[in-house]
Amino acid sequence: MSSEAGIVGGQLPDAYYRRLFSLVPARSLSSVISELSLVWCEATAAEAVYLAVLERENLKLSAGIFRSSENEAHCFNTDSIELSKDRPITEQTQSVFEQGQLLSQISETAFDYFSFSCDQAEIAGVYVFSSTKLTDEVPVISQLINLSQRLLSQALEQRLQNYSALKSGNLPEPNQNLSFGQKIVPSSDKLEAMAEFAAGAGHEINNPVATIVGRVQMLLKEETDPQRRQSLATIGGQAYRIRDMIGDAMLFARPPAPHPVSLNLQEMTQEVLNSLNEKISKAGVDVSIKLSSLLAIWADEVQWKVVLSNLILNSLQVLKTGDCIEISAEEMTQNSIRIMHIRVVDDGPGLTEQEKEHLFDPFFSARQAGRGLGFGLSKCWRIISLHGGSIEAEVNADRGMTFHLYWPIEGPKE
Repeated sequence: MSSEAGIVGGQLPDAYYRRLFSLVPARSLSSVISELSLVWCEATAAEAVYLAVLERENLKLSAGIFRSSENEAHCFNTDSIELSKDRPITEQTQSVFEQGQLLSQISETAFDYFSFSCDQAEIAGVYVFSSTKLTDEVPVISQLINLSQRLLSQALEQRLQNYSALKSGNLPEPNQNLSFGQKIVPSSDKLEAMAEFAAGAGHEINNPVATIVGRVQMLLKEETDPQRRQSLATIGGQAYRIRDMIGDAMLFARPPAPHPVSLNLQEMTQEVLNSLNEKISKAGVDVSIKLSSLLAIWADEVQWKVVLSNLILNSLQVLKTGDCIEISAEEMTQNSIRIMHIRVVDDGPGLTEQEKEHLFDPFFSARQAGRGLGFGLSKCWRIISLHGGSIEAEVNADRGMTFHLYWPIEGPKE
């Protein structure tokens, strides 16, 4: 069965990965369920999708429905689920979901059910209402199940942390200023909107810029007057500058799909430093690597080097002679997934409150000169998200700041 984005029997298109990993870090369980149900519906070309999670401890059902015929999403919560103590919960799946909303009210067509476990939930599943038989042996279904499990587990864990913080009185007010030790997290919604704008604007601007560059080159061939040649060269130079800027915007908006492999973290980091050696020496900054030779990450080599290069260059712009950058990493486990926690620490001047708010926004003009200008940090966020990881920033208590990268250590298991 085909859909607008691809074929159900093939691999999940990259566009869906970008959409789903824009949810990382998870904002809320309802937002994850809503986007997941939409993606399931589109990717399988189903008539409707009913996705739900039952939290065992409080018997709370959180669910979302997307109907392709109505192009409409609906999310809801139910707190009064009745379960039989004599039967395993997994055997009562249909009963649980029916108590949220009758399946007959969603669709009259045949449907398939897929279940996948979450750390904090006994039941997390999807009813796919489709006239075509679907199984988890189909690559798209297998990938959707894997992505859904990861995103729902993270959303449930985040809600549990927020609930614990609220009970202890440690949850900050929404407008409270960031203090030392608090993380600065990119706004996925804002960056996705900027990416869509950059993609559209970049395409429209590229055409006239190409025309200007072409005409300038044609006129330079026949122009002999030195003053006019200088003027034409200036016009051409500025046009090339626009072209390069648009190229950056397009890479941020639509980067190439990563082709990850297992990379030795120490070796890849050293190669990046070697490529930046001249700039590091000119800045008079000391860069130290504290990485074990055994550490590895699952990454596209070129894209990993783009991320690390941008983070180092970001620090070099504000550091003074004698300042330091330190790169370290350690392995950790998150939701049963092995992750590499990479730190890039500098002892620069840190950030103002306004800069904290807009740190990952492209071209925020009020930043310190050089700190994150252009699409450097935005591209970092995009690339890391496409790899299934996340990035955060933190202002250090003494001096400078730290970028935290949470990067997968291994690829998805078959």
